[in-house]
Amino acid sequence: MNTDALAPLVPLLIVTGYLLYTGARKTLLALSRRRRELALAGSGVRTHGVVRAVHPLGRPSGRQAVTLQLHDVGRGTWDAVDESGTGSYLLREGTPVTVLYDPGDPSNVRVERAAFPDRSRGDYPLYRDGVPGPPSLAAALSPLAASLVILVIAVLVAANRADTAMGLVPPLFVVVGLGVLASAAHRLLTDTSTRPEYSASGTGTVTDCWTESRRVRRRSGGWSTVRVHPFTVYFQAADGREVHLRHSFAGRDFAPVPQQRLRLEYDPDHPPHYSLSDHPNTGRILAVVPFVVGAVFVLVGSVLAVVL
Repeated sequence: MNTDALAPLVPLLIVTGYLLYTGARKTLLALSRRRRELALAGSGVRTHGVVRAVHPLGRPSGRQAVTLQLHDVGRGTWDAVDESGTGSYLLREGTPVTVLYDPGDPSNVRVERAAFPDRSRGDYPLYRDGVPGPPSLAAALSPLAASLVILVIAVLVAANRADTAMGLVPPLFVVVGLGVLASAAHRLLTDTSTRPEYSASGTGTVTDCWTESRRVRRRSGGWSTVRVHPFTVYFQAADGREVHLRHSFAGRDFAPVPQQRLRLEYDPDHPPHYSLSDHPNTGRILAVVPFVVGAVFVLVGSVLAVVL
């Protein structure tokens, strides 16, 4: 192929290279997190400690890290950072905590229980339905797998095999769709988490709000870029426990300002399970989305198999 014929493929190859790089990076980060979680689940040791510092709540992650001072017989005292988000609770400096750590890597830690502000009440678990499980291997590898598929299609196009590349698209859509449907069904059937009961009410305060751009599908077809407004909420439960987390829904029409007060209902057994009274919440939308996405992929793949 001459240089003139290759020129139009240069942007595609650049984008493919970028996707491959970001996919590999995200996959390595996800696999690292999975390895750390599995190490805690398999050989983690419990010990006690105290919160030494509270880090700012991260905008992209929605998690608030804490620096801990830990002590264990035979190992002595050391500092470590828990970046898991402490179950969306806000732990103050000086709070006694129970921590799980990896003996092979003492910097790998996760807070499991924290003392109530009223110490006479004892302590409480940060995760109502058990400690968070490790990311699934499929979820960890999916960014890299998607990048590799795009790379294969780009190489086929560059080699004048566009027909072959187009022939891969329909079965790829069907396989991805069936995989998403199977994964969503498995999560639904194996979900043993306790459903929240919003029987307590209170008032939350917006601590931060910003603007992000997202690509959404238009009803008339095609894609458009919209600006949404994520925000974080702080509130205190009746028993003194403090909650600080990123709200689960970001809309185009609601952009609160810091210090704005919002009415909410929450589960008194686990206050991070909450719902805003007067503004949008995700509700059950997230549970339905994977089934819709999987069905759309299967439908598109089936239609393309007939058309192409």
